[in-house]
Amino acid sequence: MGLLFWSGGIGAAHEVDGRWIRGVFTGRSPRAVPLPEAEAWQRAGLLSEKAPDSFVLVGSGQSMQPLYAPGAILVLQQYPYELLEPGQTVLYRNRARKIVAHVLVARARDGWRVAGLNNPRPDLEPVRPGNLVGVVIAAFQPLPEELPRRIALLDR
Repeated sequence: MGLLFWSGGIGAAHEVDGRWIRGVFTGRSPRAVPLPEAEAWQRAGLLSEKAPDSFVLVGSGQSMQPLYAPGAILVLQQYPYELLEPGQTVLYRNRARKIVAHVLVARARDGWRVAGLNNPRPDLEPVRPGNLVGVVIAAFQPLPEELPRRIALLDR
């Protein structure tokens, strides 16, 4: 397990329309499944054991909200660069050596343009075969500990 840092940024109010968020196509990025924390970790671990070349990270930062909130448990898989598609969320290492998770927006001559959903513009640096780390294949959002207890009490 590792720790993932998303670049910061604060955007406009939530503009979410199914597969599009704030004008960015996110339709090939898995939505976070809300689960109690222990179950979220268990499911992420099981999936990463079954999927070849996969690993689990925890997200932080604001740039990918509302798709992934801070604390989201992400399962990533190493993925062939040639098979990338717009709308996937990728993890890449930028020139400053920071790990960033953003959505693939468009393919360009020098690589893929990516964007954080709360950032005013796409990233200046493209994603290339040499800096691609992986693609998000599953996401789980741990529920606050009190929430499952409150739900259980309401079900009585």
